[in-house]
Amino acid sequence: MFPFRAFRFLAPLIREQRPIFAIGVVLILLTSLSQVAVPRLVGLAIQKLESGIGVDMIGPIALAMVGAVLIRGLTSFWTRETVIASSRRIEKKLRDQLYEHISGLDGSFYSKTHTGDLMSRFTSDIEAVRMVFGPAVMYSVQTAFTLVFALSMMIQIDWQLTLYSLIPLGFLTVAIRVIGPKVHRESMRAQEMLSGISVHSQENFANAPVIKAFVVEDAEVERMQRLSHDYFRQNLRIARLRAISGSAMWLFGDLALVTLLLIGGMRLLQGDLGLGDFATFNGCQLLLIWPMIALGWVMNLFHRGAASAERLQAILDAKPLVDDSRSTGLTAVQKGNVEFKNVSFRYPEGEVPALENVSFDLPAGATLGIVGVTASGKTSLLNLIPRLSPATSGLVLIDGKPIEEYPLKVLRDSISMVPQEPFLFSATIAENIAFGVGDASEEQVRAVARLVRIDQEIDKFPNGYGQRVGERGITLSGGQKQRIAIARAILQKPRILLLDDVLSAVDSETETSILEGLKDWTRDLTSLIVTHRLSAVTHADEILVLDGGKVIERGTHSELLEKKGKYSELWRKQTIESELEDLE
Repeated sequence: MFPFRAFRFLAPLIREQRPIFAIGVVLILLTSLSQVAVPRLVGLAIQKLESGIGVDMIGPIALAMVGAVLIRGLTSFWTRETVIASSRRIEKKLRDQLYEHISGLDGSFYSKTHTGDLMSRFTSDIEAVRMVFGPAVMYSVQTAFTLVFALSMMIQIDWQLTLYSLIPLGFLTVAIRVIGPKVHRESMRAQEMLSGISVHSQENFANAPVIKAFVVEDAEVERMQRLSHDYFRQNLRIARLRAISGSAMWLFGDLALVTLLLIGGMRLLQGDLGLGDFATFNGCQLLLIWPMIALGWVMNLFHRGAASAERLQAILDAKPLVDDSRSTGLTAVQKGNVEFKNVSFRYPEGEVPALENVSFDLPAGATLGIVGVTASGKTSLLNLIPRLSPATSGLVLIDGKPIEEYPLKVLRDSISMVPQEPFLFSATIAENIAFGVGDASEEQVRAVARLVRIDQEIDKFPNGYGQRVGERGITLSGGQKQRIAIARAILQKPRILLLDDVLSAVDSETETSILEGLKDWTRDLTSLIVTHRLSAVTHADEILVLDGGKVIERGTHSELLEKKGKYSELWRKQTIESELEDLE
C-alpha cells in the first residue's frame, strides 16, 4: 500500500535510531491502552448506575479515568520527545550525508545539475522524508495499536455488531488504494516543479546585473509567474486528492456511527445489548474515527516522502568519475614536475575531443604558457591536472607518477587553481584571501595583496581588509576579483600553480606589474598559465599553442615568433591593438 521500497537506502540511519524508536513504540502502546481504558471505564460506570449495584464504585472509577487521562498526556508528550527527535536526527544525518556525497562528485555532475534543484532537495525533499519518520511513523503505530485494542474490546462486546461497523472500513481501504498512487505521482511532479522554481530564482538572483542590463525584468517576472502558477495548480491537484481522501475518511467514520445507531440501537431495545456495553462500544468506535482520518493523512505523508526519497536517492546513487580507487597512499607532491603523454579528453556529452594527443614535459619550477583561440581546449587541459575531469586516454604524471596514484586530497593540496571566473564568498576581503589557509597571519595576507598590486585599492575601502565584498564579490570590479583570487591561490604555497586567463580584466600595464611582482614568489613553483593575452606568457619556459584540442605549435616566445605561424600572427594582431589603444 505504501511505497516502503523508496526508503531502503535510509536503513543504516534508521538502525541507529532503532532503540529510541523502540522506546517510542512502548510509549505509544501505553498511550493507546490509556486511551481505550476511558470508554471502558465510562461503560462500567453506566452499568453501575443502571443496575444500582456498586454505585459506591463511581468515585474510584472517576479517579481511574483521571489517571488514564494523565498517563495519556504524559506518554503522548514523551512519544513526541522520542520519535520526533529521532526523525530530526535522521534528517540531520541525511543532510550531512547528502552534502558530503555531493562534495565528492566531479565536474560532470555539476555541469548537468542545477544549483536550485540541489537546494530544493536539501530543503523540501529532506523535510518530506523527515515527516515520514516523525509524524507518519508515530501516527501509524498509534493507529495500529488503537485499532487492535478498540476492535478487541468491540468484538468482546458484540462481534456481529463489530462486523457491521467495519463495513465502511472496507470502502476506506479501496479509497486508499485508488488515491494513494495518484498522490505519489502528483507529489513527485510537484517536487520537480519546486526544483524548477528554485533553479529559476537562484539564476535570477545570482545574475541580477545581467538581467537589468538587458532590461528583461518583466520577461523574467512573467516566467516566474508561470512557474509559480503551474506549481500552484499542481498543489491544488494534490489538495483536491487530499480533500477527497479526507472527506472519505469522515464519510466512512460517520457511516460507522450510523451503523451503530441503527443496528446497535435495535439490539439495545431488544435487550441483547446493555446500555453500559453500548456506551463502551460507542466510545471505542469514536476512537476509530481519528485513526481512519489519520490514515489518509499518513498515506499522503508516505507518498510525498517516497517521492522525495526517490529524488534524494537519485543524487546519492550518482557515482563520481574521479575517485581514490587507484591511489597508492602517496603522501605529498615532492617537486611538481608535470608531464602529459598522449593525453586525450572528451566531455561525456561532447561529440569531438576537447583535447587530442597532447604531450609535454614541464620540469619542476618551470612555467608553461598555454594559448589559443576560444574553445581550443586550454581550460580542459588545466582541469585534468587536479583531476576535476578524468583523461579519456593517455597519462598525466606528476613527479613521474600517474596522478591517479595520488589520493585526491594530497593531489589537490599541492595544487592551487585560479579559474577563469573567480568566485568570492560573501565575507571580508581578508577572509577571502585567507580562504583555505586557516593560520594565515595579517602580514601574510597583506604581503600577497601587495604582490598582485591590489593592496592600495583595498586600503581605500572604508573598512580596508575588513570590507565585506557582497555575494559572489558583487561590490568589486572584475579585475579586483581576479587579483584577490590570485592572492588566495599563492597564499596556499602550492607546488603547482594553475592560472586560467586570470588577468583578462586588468589593463596591460597592471598585468605587467602583477607578473613582475609574482616572479620571485613563484620562482620555485611549477606554473601553467592559460591566457588569451600573449604578453602574459612571454617569460614562460615553453608555450603551447592549441587549436581544436591539438598542439599546433610549441616553443619559447622568441622561437614561436621566428616560426611565423599562428602564435606570430596572434602576437602581431595584439601588438597593433595595443598601439591603437595607446594612441587613443
